[in-house]
Amino acid sequence: MSGYIKYEAFLFLLAVGTGAFLFLIYEFLRVLRELIPHHPAVTACEDICYWIAAGIFLFSVIYQCNKGIIRCFFFLGCIFGAWLCSVTFAPPLKKGMEIILGIPVNFVKFSTKRLLFFIKRCNIFVCYLGNRQERTRKRRSLDRKRSSRVEKIKKKEK
Repeated sequence: MSGYIKYEAFLFLLAVGTGAFLFLIYEFLRVLRELIPHHPAVTACEDICYWIAAGIFLFSVIYQCNKGIIRCFFFLGCIFGAWLCSVTFAPPLKKGMEIILGIPVNFVKFSTKRLLFFIKRCNIFVCYLGNRQERTRKRRSLDRKRSSRVEKIKKKEK
């Protein structure tokens, strides 16, 4: 086998690895989207950033390994690598990432829920105190009105 064919085979295997790597990165983004709900605009921004980064990464790999010469088999190798990764590594890796990334996400959700409980509890207590003071003021004003009425009635009787 000539050195040129060996280099082309190495380049194809590099393309397969590159496609698998890019697929795994996108799978990581998908798992994050499932764990943390995103607004559609944020999802679109993430996708745009991913594809820009993937394009720059592919360009740098092609430029470094093949001196910037674009070959069809390189892109076919990337597609094959992504497909191969999706069939073999993706399902167990996705479950593992969901478990590993789920731990901090669930911790943050639990902590937030607890913190919000105390904040709501304090708001209820403050509202209760505010209502209590307001009721006391109303009661005092009613007592003043009653006392003034009673005094007027007493004056009239005299």
